[in-house]
Amino acid sequence: MKKVSANYLALMIATAFVASGCNGLKKMANNANLIQRSITPSPLEMHAGKVPVSITVSFPAKYFDKKAYIVCTPSLKSELNSGAEIKMKPASIQGEKVKDNNPAISYKNGGSYTYKDTLDYSDPYRRSDLILNMKATKGSETVDIADIKIGDGVNVTPLLVEEGLKVDNGVISGANNGKNAGSGRLVEVKVDKPKSSVATKDLTVYYPMQKAALDKKEQKKNEVSTFVADVKAAAEDANTNLKSIQVASYASPDGPEDMNANLVDQRGKTGEGFAKDQLKKVEGAGNIVSRQTTQAEDWEGFKKEAEASNLKDKDLILRVLSMYSDPNVREREIKNISAAYTGLKTSVLPKLRRSEIKAILETKEKTNSELMSLAKSAPAQLSKEEALYASTLADLDPQTKINLLKDYTSKNPNDWRGFNNLGVNYVKTGDMASAKTQFEKAKSIDGNQGAVYNNLGVVDYSNNQVEGAKENWNKAKNFGSQEAGYNLGVINIREGEYDKAVVNFGTVPTFNKALAETLNRSTADAKSTLNNVESEDAWVDYLKAIVAAKNSDKDGVIDNLKNACKKNSELKNYAKNDVEFIRYFEESAFKAIVD
Repeated sequence: MKKVSANYLALMIATAFVASGCNGLKKMANNANLIQRSITPSPLEMHAGKVPVSITVSFPAKYFDKKAYIVCTPSLKSELNSGAEIKMKPASIQGEKVKDNNPAISYKNGGSYTYKDTLDYSDPYRRSDLILNMKATKGSETVDIADIKIGDGVNVTPLLVEEGLKVDNGVISGANNGKNAGSGRLVEVKVDKPKSSVATKDLTVYYPMQKAALDKKEQKKNEVSTFVADVKAAAEDANTNLKSIQVASYASPDGPEDMNANLVDQRGKTGEGFAKDQLKKVEGAGNIVSRQTTQAEDWEGFKKEAEASNLKDKDLILRVLSMYSDPNVREREIKNISAAYTGLKTSVLPKLRRSEIKAILETKEKTNSELMSLAKSAPAQLSKEEALYASTLADLDPQTKINLLKDYTSKNPNDWRGFNNLGVNYVKTGDMASAKTQFEKAKSIDGNQGAVYNNLGVVDYSNNQVEGAKENWNKAKNFGSQEAGYNLGVINIREGEYDKAVVNFGTVPTFNKALAETLNRSTADAKSTLNNVESEDAWVDYLKAIVAAKNSDKDGVIDNLKNACKKNSELKNYAKNDVEFIRYFEESAFKAIVD
């Protein structure tokens, strides 16, 4: 036999060892199809801006070489942005004889390993491929076992909360007038439309004692000409109706009752005639003058004047009035208070010998168009409630509302409603600093208004002061603000707390309530809510299609998606890349809608 050198023998052994190692890796590569791979959830899902990734790799028995290890490196490759890729952290798995601290897989029994990571979501990865790269190493040799696609895209349905804010705030899909909708729901204080209002113009004329004729001085006093001018102006005002002119005449309760009754009657005739004569140049006024029935003796007027007087014994006089109901006894007892009666004769009783002439004026109810026109051109002509009501009209632009409300708050500095609504319109124009100033003023006037705390929360959220927003919204919710509950629900969706969102949205059917129910896997509730949402917006139909997809309702998907894309064609491209519909991507009916 030929002798073999020690060096040659060592080389042969090393070569055999390497060949053996390569054969083990080659076997692992050739049998890579036996490895089971799964992801949870599938497709991946975005929650609160994060994408949790969970990949389970299962190896069959007698697959994993005892002295090898595998490095798994998942990556997410965008289909919407060529070249965009997120490489995740690598993970190592080892055979049972490798001396390291990685999870080990039994050669005899096989085993599994679950890879976990969390990614920050970015929009290009809404439609993407989840790729798993696996390299096996033994000794100094490395081979590629697999580089395969194991997942499609990322489900981003929670992002629809932003569209939901626009839907629920009445911002038309595709419009650009909802730039501040994302900050939350505002509360503009609503006021009832001012109806016709009644006002009066009054004139009182006085008679000499025991006389029914007015002296010339009384007939020519300034109050008479002022009254006539006011009634004439009202009669000529297109916005005012002159309803009636009433004459009520009285006598002081001194003297015989039958005489006073006659005086009241005669003074009534005199007062009626005087009113007609003074208003004869006011068209139609004479036809609406009427006498009112009054008591023969004006004890109520007597009591009122006595209470307002400076008489020393007025308390005694008032006590007499309360003690006796018989007018003759009252008169006798009061006259017995001699000092007091002297004062009554000069300061009280003359004021009771009178005719009260009252013009009843009714202001006509203005139409919304009239109110808006005045708000723009002559806001001073609006009453307090008309101005506040006009500031809430949807067809009036925010800047006109701001001008109107600035005038309103200067005239009504103690009405929190004006400051609150002024702040709302500053938000609509994007001036958050001015909005906050107005809301703070409203709070200083009345610190118990949920609307104000809700609106302060909206400003806080727009300034990225999330905790401040939550604090204000919770205060507002404690005051019964449904809008604050809604805004908290929106926060809950953004933070991935869908069960809390469902509770905070309450019972009012809105898009975002249905979205929260969908994300909370309560699709039956979501379907019911969507059917009661008072909006025809395209996104409502779109969410109905998502609910149908989750319920494996193909007809519901197609019908609702068709309606959504018909209303808003931009949704075609969105749906085409929405993995909620991944099982329908190759369906001809689906393609007919989105292509």
